[in-house]
Amino acid sequence: MTDPDHPLSEADRGNAEPAGLRLAGEAPLARGAVIASLAAVVFGFTFVPQLLGLALAGLSLARREPGGRRGAWIAIAISVLLTVVWAVVLGIVLKWWASTLV
Repeated sequence: MTDPDHPLSEADRGNAEPAGLRLAGEAPLARGAVIASLAAVVFGFTFVPQLLGLALAGLSLARREPGGRRGAWIAIAISVLLTVVWAVVLGIVLKWWASTLV
């Protein structure tokens, strides 16, 4: 949880690090977005991983996670690219299927 959710006790206040010194890897939403988008490579035909990756990336950008901007944009790019690829593949398959029915 973040600091506003759990205020520090008196003993912990002396050991607390300022918000500017947080690790750059503290971006769980962006990290989850990248993982979901990469899972879309395998499970892309369901469109669920792409949508999950886009949603998590959007949340990461909206919350301005430290160090999460790059990962969020990577997840968005992967999700959009895979959605376009699957749409093209689906269009080609449907066109082929329609032409074989004649």
